[in-house]
Amino acid sequence: MAESGGDPQEVKRYCKADLQAFVTGQFKTFCKEPCAECGNPASKRFAKSMSFVVSQMLESFWCPECGRVLCEPHRYQHTCEKLDQMKERNKNISHEQLASQMAEVEARKEAAEEEKKVAARQEAEAVEQEKQVRKSRRLILAKKAKAVENFLQGISRDTDANEVRGPRVRDELFELYTKAKRISLTLYNEYEHPTMPGLAEDDWEAMKEIYSRTRELSHMYVQVEEGPLDMRNPWDPPPPPTDEANYADGAGLGRGLL
Repeated sequence: MAESGGDPQEVKRYCKADLQAFVTGQFKTFCKEPCAECGNPASKRFAKSMSFVVSQMLESFWCPECGRVLCEPHRYQHTCEKLDQMKERNKNISHEQLASQMAEVEARKEAAEEEKKVAARQEAEAVEQEKQVRKSRRLILAKKAKAVENFLQGISRDTDANEVRGPRVRDELFELYTKAKRISLTLYNEYEHPTMPGLAEDDWEAMKEIYSRTRELSHMYVQVEEGPLDMRNPWDPPPPPTDEANYADGAGLGRGLL
């Protein structure tokens, strides 16, 4: 790192995109970055902050004119070739030329502000769209889980069939119903009042296992409006090819609300 007045080629300079990548990708290293003017730590004061937050504060420690990273005292008092050139050039121009330059600068500033507003609006729209997609997926999981819960509830109440199945199968089916009821409530609560950024993947996997085991024990499946209940979801990757019939092992029971 060059000292003040040194060879400009020795000075580290950053464009905005590179500096943002540096802050977010190598935050600990960034916090040790020296000031391009005095050599003292330029960004140590951000060590306890979040990298994402600091990446939105670039101009508090970075000069967009010359690209230097600077400590707080030197942020607005440092060697800046571009500003020096501008000051020198402005000494010899007329008031009309200066006014024209200022108007051009103001126009660029307004254009940049408008671009920021457009980018912020697009980002907000993307976030809202992602939110709605997650909400619709949570609803699908909640409905399917409720269908499985109702299915198991019906099986548990079928005393004649359970007499035929025997006590071991009956008890296991009742245990599966208890688990399904708990998971179904959890998935519905996640739809109404989410507690995590994504889906309740672990609970959903457990529900799929419950349904698979229930079908093995009962030789029955859930019938919904579209046909047999499919525990695969529209966003799941395509299944491997198979020649086996998916629902060739027994009659359906119940109709879901999907």
